[in-house]
Amino acid sequence: MSFKKGDNVYKFTLIEKLGGNFGEVWHANDNSISREVALKILEPNFEPIAKLLDEARIGNKFNHKNLLPIHYADIASFGGKTYTLISQEYYKNGAITNHLNSHNFLPLPQAMKVLQDILFGLEYLHNSGFYHNDIKPGNILLDDQLNAVLADYGIAGFSASISPVTPKNSYKVHRAPETCGQKPQISIHSDIYQVGCTAFRLLNGISNLKNEFITLGPVDYEDKKAKGKIPDKNFYQPFVPTRLKTIINKALNIDPSARYSSALEMRRKLEKLNFPGYWTTDSSSNLVGFGKKYSYQFEVEAKTGGLFNFIAKKTNIQSSKTTNIGGFVAKKLSDKELIKAKTLFIEWVIENAS
Repeated sequence: MSFKKGDNVYKFTLIEKLGGNFGEVWHANDNSISREVALKILEPNFEPIAKLLDEARIGNKFNHKNLLPIHYADIASFGGKTYTLISQEYYKNGAITNHLNSHNFLPLPQAMKVLQDILFGLEYLHNSGFYHNDIKPGNILLDDQLNAVLADYGIAGFSASISPVTPKNSYKVHRAPETCGQKPQISIHSDIYQVGCTAFRLLNGISNLKNEFITLGPVDYEDKKAKGKIPDKNFYQPFVPTRLKTIINKALNIDPSARYSSALEMRRKLEKLNFPGYWTTDSSSNLVGFGKKYSYQFEVEAKTGGLFNFIAKKTNIQSSKTTNIGGFVAKKLSDKELIKAKTLFIEWVIENAS
């Protein structure tokens, strides 16, 4: 493809390229109705035109705030080539990946809302007989009210009886173990697994899993996944609370029957969680915790003999007064003791912040 800003493609003027894997996605203006849209431009050499239009047919059926609306689809020529054009709702906030902090994870309250939102959309999708089959951070958008919206129905599957079906294709980083063999089948359970992968990456760091896929290669990656070693349950960062890890790990179980039976069941488990504190990063890329009244920080002082002092602090958000937290100040710690002190403090803030 050789599109550029300002090109007129059929009735659309291209404003800015947004991305795309099997084609291009542009922020564009629909000149016929003077409306800004997200325009997906697909070449027929990826799939026959009839199959490329399936995504528009599927998305046009949905009316749910957590599923991306598709307005229009057509076939048009540009530069001597024929393209499939799919006009979708445009959200200026873009994908959730645009909203990660400097350590490339989402703060806990935002991650929890995103997960509940996409599960709400997924519940509607499943009740309509569809499996999304491509749930990943790049396919989650934020609307103007900061609701998460699940996008991209290009490899969705359909089953009127909600029984497993053979997928058109798959995103290998997130596909469930049972969809990797000679006779792959997608289902409600494989979508739940993909939600688990998405949650794991949003909370621990977006590059996790994807980097491992690149390092190991597809064969070794799938082998480790089938054994339950990917994602690595020991990798969770201390700012991911244990109660939430339990929910994600259930979604990631290699046995489909041991996962949640529905998006509704998983969403209700998440809705029961309440954490008074969370961690994110400040303008200097340092970890900082937050409650309603205080922010929380820690300092590490290197001492002689390879030892460390650990000082935990809290700052009154209104008055800016900072005090040490006595129960979490420790001196002359070894490396192992320092890691434990950090972890305990981070976990304490999540469960006890004020």
